[in-house]
Amino acid sequence: MVKYIGYRMLTLIPVLLGASFLVFSLFWIVPGDVVDIMVGDEAFGDSKAEETLRKTWNLDKPFYIQYALWLWRAVHGDLGVSFVSGHEVTATILDRLPVNIQMISIAMFFVIVIGITTGVMSAYRQFSIFDHIVRFLTTLGYSVPNFWAATITVLLGSLYFRWLPVLEYVPFTENPLANIKCMLLPGFVLGLSTIALVARMSRSTALDTLRQDYVRTARAKGAPEKIVLFVHVLKNSLIPVVTILGFQVGVMIGGFVLTEQVFVLPGLGSMILEAILERDLVTVTGGIVFLATTFVVLNLIVDVIYCFLDPRIRY
Repeated sequence: MVKYIGYRMLTLIPVLLGASFLVFSLFWIVPGDVVDIMVGDEAFGDSKAEETLRKTWNLDKPFYIQYALWLWRAVHGDLGVSFVSGHEVTATILDRLPVNIQMISIAMFFVIVIGITTGVMSAYRQFSIFDHIVRFLTTLGYSVPNFWAATITVLLGSLYFRWLPVLEYVPFTENPLANIKCMLLPGFVLGLSTIALVARMSRSTALDTLRQDYVRTARAKGAPEKIVLFVHVLKNSLIPVVTILGFQVGVMIGGFVLTEQVFVLPGLGSMILEAILERDLVTVTGGIVFLATTFVVLNLIVDVIYCFLDPRIRY
C-alpha cells in the first residue's frame, strides 16, 4: 500500500507539469497580455510604462523562459504574485478555498444521502411506481445543464424559498447558520448531475447484488430485510459507486466557475474566471495547478478506500 501511494504521488508530477504547461501555452497563443488590458486605463498610456511593466513581470522574455521562471518558483512553494491585485496567489487561493470546500461538502452530502439511498431503494422496489419516478428524475437530472439548473434554482429560490437566501453570500465566521443557508442551493446544484449518476449506478449495482447467492442464503437463514439490505447489499454495491465518485469530484470542480458566477460566490472558480478576463497568467496558472493537485489527491484517497470496502483488493 505504501509503495502504491508513493507511486501515485509520483504520477502527480507529470499531471501538474502538463496542466501548467498547457495554461502557459494557451496564454502565449492568444494575442495580448495583462499590460494590453491596462493600456485602456489612464494610468498606463505611454510606451515607457508598458515596457517597464513587461520587464518587471518578465513578459518581455520568451515563452520558455517565462515558464521556467514560474516553474522554479512553484517548485519552491511560491505560486507568484498577481499581476493585477499584487497579492500572493497562494494567499488568495487559501482565502477563497473555504467557499469551495463548503460547496463540495454539501454536494457530496446530497450525493450520498439522496443518490445512494434512492438508488438502492429503487433497486429493492424494482418496477414499482417509486422505481419509475426515480429513473425518470435521474435521467432528467443528468441531462440538465449546470448553468440552466443554477439559473432556475435562483429564480425559484427567490420566489418560493425565501428562507434560503440566494445571491447573498455570508462568511461562516460571521454567521454560521446564514452561511449554511446561502450555500445549500449552490451545493445542491453543483452535485445535481452527480446525484443522478450515482443513483443510477447504485440501482444497477444493487440489482446485481440482490441476485447473488449470499443474499439468497442470508434470506434463507431468516435474516431481517434491513440486515440484508444495509449489510449485504449496500456495502457490496458501493465499490463501483466509489469509483464514479472519484471521477465526479473532477466534474464538480469543473462546475465551480458557472455555479459561482450564477450564485455570486467568492470561490476559486470566480477567481480563475476574473484572472482569465484580466489576462492574469500567474493567478490562472496557480489556481488551475492547485485544482489539478486536489483532483489527483482525491482520486488517490478513493483508491485507498477500496481496501476498506473490499479486503480482497490489494495494491
